[in-house]
Amino acid sequence: MPNDFTADLTPEELRELNSLYEAILTLKTPEELDSFFKDLCSVNELRSMLHRWQIVLRIDKGLSYEEIIRQLTPSDGSKGTVSSTTISRVKNCYVNEEGGYRTALRRLNDDR
Repeated sequence: MPNDFTADLTPEELRELNSLYEAILTLKTPEELDSFFKDLCSVNELRSMLHRWQIVLRIDKGLSYEEIIRQLTPSDGSKGTVSSTTISRVKNCYVNEEGGYRTALRRLNDDR
């Protein structure tokens, strides 16, 4: 499992991280989230988060690493290719039944 980076935070940083989480929870629409994350993150950071979520969705469908790489590699070879290392990291988190990926997937599926 990945290291819990919050263990290295000062109490003030932890309070501010929780404030960030609370700020995110106040947003109600995809448009509000889009605006907030565009302000908060660089294009590359957003792309990285998108890639991880795309990987989660494909792992959840039972796709192999090779299928995931094939599906997420742009046909023109442009930026956006995911690596097997990233897939492995995402899968290590995905297998945790109580982790964030599983919680989000369950809730999305419950809402459908």
